[in-house]
Amino acid sequence: MKRVVVTGLGMINSLGLDKESAFTAIINGKCGIKHITSFDTENQSVKIAGEIIDFDPLTVLDAKEVKKADRFIQLGLKAAKEAIEDAKFTESVDKERFGVVSASGIGGLPNIEKNSVVCETKGSRKISPFFIPSALVNMLGGFVSIYEGLKGPNLSSVTACAASTHAIGEAAKCIMVGTADKMLVVGAEAAICPVGIGGFAAMKALSTHNEDPTTASRPFDANRDGFVMGEGAGALVLESYDDAIARGATIYGEIIGFGETADANHITTPTMDGPLRAMQMAYKMAGEPKIDYINAHGTSTPVNDKNETAALKTLFKGKENCPPVSSIKGQVGHCLGAAGAIEAVTTLMAMRDGVLPPTINYSTPDENCDLDYITEGARKASINVAMSNSFGFGGTNGVVIFKKI
Repeated sequence: MKRVVVTGLGMINSLGLDKESAFTAIINGKCGIKHITSFDTENQSVKIAGEIIDFDPLTVLDAKEVKKADRFIQLGLKAAKEAIEDAKFTESVDKERFGVVSASGIGGLPNIEKNSVVCETKGSRKISPFFIPSALVNMLGGFVSIYEGLKGPNLSSVTACAASTHAIGEAAKCIMVGTADKMLVVGAEAAICPVGIGGFAAMKALSTHNEDPTTASRPFDANRDGFVMGEGAGALVLESYDDAIARGATIYGEIIGFGETADANHITTPTMDGPLRAMQMAYKMAGEPKIDYINAHGTSTPVNDKNETAALKTLFKGKENCPPVSSIKGQVGHCLGAAGAIEAVTTLMAMRDGVLPPTINYSTPDENCDLDYITEGARKASINVAMSNSFGFGGTNGVVIFKKI
């Protein structure tokens, strides 16, 4: 099967509107979590999120098209455009052999909420004709395909918080088996709205540390009390190694392993077994290399962080053998279906620059979370192989391993 490499990256989140500014802020330990401004939170128990406050959709869409695309599509287009430009293709690229895999955990939730209210208060005849197309998860891939002229496979992943990582695996498979030569992966999420925040809060999944937003998301800390919602998008251009070398492309890394498993246990409570088997699957496929860094799922929830730590210690046969681990969710929040793409982009940029992203807000040790979480700020280090983890509701797990070339 063909080797698959990453030759283009794009990212937008609460710390930056492009990959370089966002990554620099992450490495510097900045935090994009703040009090929500997009709607009135007076009646909400949770009032904080990783909002993007200065994004203009007109930078990626014509004015008449903005109302046709939910915010997650707009953010996804921004990241996708950056990744395509970063890959530096010439006009000769075969767009019929160039596909897209889009990903989102929920899709157009703000539009679903808005039009549900319209239907209830004004009647179904007042529903926007753009409602359904703007809310569908796969319409992210549809918009990207149209705007970029990509005529290869057009697929979509909707596997909760593992969606983007699964999309990376799916895109790699397309190239490996020959159904495409190049694939764009784009994961996006924008669910910071009353029903989104209220729904996760009702599950007791969110942090209620409203008084100090910048310290609310505390991955692996003993006082963690839930995740903080984030929004954003990440995009990666994948192509065959041979094509990339032939055109002299910049290669961020090679995808050498990926794993996909199910907990088969509970719709919202994760196990250690499912994530562990996904890691083992990816690790075996990669040839069990020396791993230099792990970008953890690290949600800042009591169960995930404990289970992920235990799984890592099992995978590497002891705490002392485990490589450095960090979670960037303390800085940008949990971007749900976009998290895997954003974190993969961050991992590849860390590999490029030789720096380990920090885990912020870790102050109180937890006996169940006792690895090297890079808690004293970013750390210079050579990264030749890195793993990125994503786990989602429904017990769905995705892991991807990158190698520097």
